[in-house]
Amino acid sequence: MIVKTIPEGWEVIYQRAHGLLAAQLANQWKVVDRPPYWTHTLIAIAEHDDGMAESQSQENLTEAGAPKHFQLLKYSATQYRNVMEIAASKSRWNALMTSLHMSFLYEGIKHEDKELEQFIKEQDRYQKQLLKELLIDRKVAEQAYQFVEWCDALSLLLCMDQVQSDQRRMDISKGPDGIMYQIWQDTKGTLRVDPWPFEAGQFEVEVEYRHLHQLQFKTVEQLNRALNEAEVQARSWEFRK
Repeated sequence: MIVKTIPEGWEVIYQRAHGLLAAQLANQWKVVDRPPYWTHTLIAIAEHDDGMAESQSQENLTEAGAPKHFQLLKYSATQYRNVMEIAASKSRWNALMTSLHMSFLYEGIKHEDKELEQFIKEQDRYQKQLLKELLIDRKVAEQAYQFVEWCDALSLLLCMDQVQSDQRRMDISKGPDGIMYQIWQDTKGTLRVDPWPFEAGQFEVEVEYRHLHQLQFKTVEQLNRALNEAEVQARSWEFRK
């Protein structure tokens, strides 16, 4: 879950909703620059964080009883293997993009956990196997994955409300072309991206969220009930060239 403090309590965006927002952004990309296996890539972007029903996770509460932001969660090789099993059941390309995402996230910290280190070794072998089966050059696959990561990064910036005010620019990530893209908000609240990578000159995307007006929860089940009973709302953003 993506958790943000608000005056009334907490704002919660499910990871899967964040993935759907990332896929909405991806679907606006210039047609001529889209990676291969386009539909498969969109699915990989939308579902890259799937693998566990997050509302039922026993890790979703802090010691103080607050909803836990995803960045505070412990490593879980079991969950990551679930993610890979789901990805592989759809297509080899989906599995390749998801596996590269796992390597991107955890390669630099794999030595902090033996099970995580073993998982990353498994992914290294699996990626080589998939590249061979799909007859895809690693450079092509890595460029396609860079697109996946770019959409994921922009979606997170939006969900975590990190876009700066007063027209201050901030980096999103490097795109598949190796260029660092920047985002900023104009005086009317419209979002701008430079260089502009999208097909349309103007579009909107949205994500659903829930507000919790209770600061502490005794159990995960209590948190889950509150989330199920909370009003589902949507936040939208307008992008313009």
